[in-house]
Amino acid sequence: MNTTHAPVALSTVRSCLVAVLCALGASHAYAQTPEREPPLSSVEIAPFAGLQFGGGIFTADGRKVSLGAGLDYGATVDVRIAESWCIEALYSRQGTELPGPFDAAIERYMAGLYEEHDHGRTKFFGVALIGATRYVPGPDGFGSQAVFTIGLGLGVKHFLSDRFALRAEARGFYAITEAGGGLFCSGGCLFTFSGSGLVQGDVTAGVAVAF
Repeated sequence: MNTTHAPVALSTVRSCLVAVLCALGASHAYAQTPEREPPLSSVEIAPFAGLQFGGGIFTADGRKVSLGAGLDYGATVDVRIAESWCIEALYSRQGTELPGPFDAAIERYMAGLYEEHDHGRTKFFGVALIGATRYVPGPDGFGSQAVFTIGLGLGVKHFLSDRFALRAEARGFYAITEAGGGLFCSGGCLFTFSGSGLVQGDVTAGVAVAF
């Protein structure tokens, strides 16, 4: 039996075992490394679509009607001002049908402060908004009506890459109205508000693109 190459073979086996153990150790260390967070962005644009609901007004003869639930869509723009704070601008639009039939749109133009909390690539956030809700009639001959509005939102987003995320959010809006104030007026008002405010909410989903 030739034993000349035995020490060489044994040395080769030992080297292979050491290499395998090192690779396993590196793999285990990588698995224990926390999920890397995406880099902070200066601007983030997030188009969305969802369901808006709530809100009631009165017809000229005193009947209460609902603004109705329906599809709303729009976008937010977040501009970072600190590590976890942004200024957010929001636009949304919902089409609705009132008795008549009478088509109308509800538009929101709002801005406010946005705060987020990091959990790796998943971020939870809250936003406080102020602005206006604009009620736009479908038929010609009637004027639109804008009322001061405040809003609050809570949401979550998950980054699939450093610049692209999925985003979901729920918001509540309180439009400050004047009791007896009119809506869609032209010589007379088709609808009126009751009380001091009109409450609506929406639930939306979309994507976010960071720059």
